[in-house]
Amino acid sequence: MKRLIVLALCGLWASAAAAQAPAADPGPEPDRRSPGPQARLFISPSGEPFRDGEGLAAWFAGADRDGDTLLTRPEFEADAERFFAVLDADGDGVVDGFENQAYERQIAPEITRLGEARPPGPGPGGRPERDGERPRRPMLGFGQGKPEPGAQRQGAGRYGLLNEPQPVRGADGDLSGRVSKIEWRTAAARRFNLLDLDGDGVLTLDTLPPLPGARPPR
Repeated sequence: MKRLIVLALCGLWASAAAAQAPAADPGPEPDRRSPGPQARLFISPSGEPFRDGEGLAAWFAGADRDGDTLLTRPEFEADAERFFAVLDADGDGVVDGFENQAYERQIAPEITRLGEARPPGPGPGGRPERDGERPRRPMLGFGQGKPEPGAQRQGAGRYGLLNEPQPVRGADGDLSGRVSKIEWRTAAARRFNLLDLDGDGVLTLDTLPPLPGARPPR
């Protein structure tokens, strides 16, 4: 009996000591601030993807050959021709259907992943499409491609300055399925004019239209 009383007193003493012991230090409060800006895909006006860091700034710095922070028309067009040489894998001066497919599948596959699905049915002009036939999309002509506030964007337009779903096909002026150097240069001139909002013949980072999803300046 005496032993049971001693054990009970020991239990009460241990409980009281535990209650009086200071709580364990939980350590520093975790940093709950939102992470910094993450890299996002940018597709240049000619269709070249930039995936690391600030893609817009990287494209602009590369195209601005003399580094004066002013992107002139000749510099813009030279940058477009540089990317044309990348697309023209066989160097024959034309981006053909196979090279355009390589662009969509290997260089910038993101532009075909978020487009609207085409419902089954007759093709352009009511003509039924044959199995495996790819419907032709209307070319973005002069005056088109300029982003409008609230306009829904597709393909490359989701990642770039211009609302042009497929920049390589957008340069196919005669809808032949092939893009010549002349057509590419014509498209580059059109795109520069769309971006040169004040018509002074040069582009600067702060005068370019905002990217999709960009926060408006305060």
